[in-house]
Amino acid sequence: METLIAWGVLLIAGLGALLGVFILSRRIATPWLRSLVRCLAAVWLLLPWSIGAVEGHYAPAFVVAVFEGVFRADGNPKPAIAVLLAASALVCLIFLIAAAVRRARRHGQRDDQSGAPIV
Repeated sequence: METLIAWGVLLIAGLGALLGVFILSRRIATPWLRSLVRCLAAVWLLLPWSIGAVEGHYAPAFVVAVFEGVFRADGNPKPAIAVLLAASALVCLIFLIAAAVRRARRHGQRDDQSGAPIV
């Protein structure tokens, strides 16, 4: 029950932080960059990772990395950081694929509108 309460508090705090990121990122002029910042913030805030000192318990990966690296003498933050980097790379890859699809659709619509044959 305690774990459920802790994850509930984390979810509420994470959503509050995401609301702050959404408000602060409104001024970013480029829509794809604004969306990328928002998605990366969500991944970094809510991605769980196992706690090295306590088996079977999870915490946000950035919290585990900070505590393992700063507060534990024999801590190893590399696995949590690696997961964060892999998730960030996956988000960036998804954005690149979406941009390529969007660009292909846009060029396809231009060809259809001009009446020129597509070669």
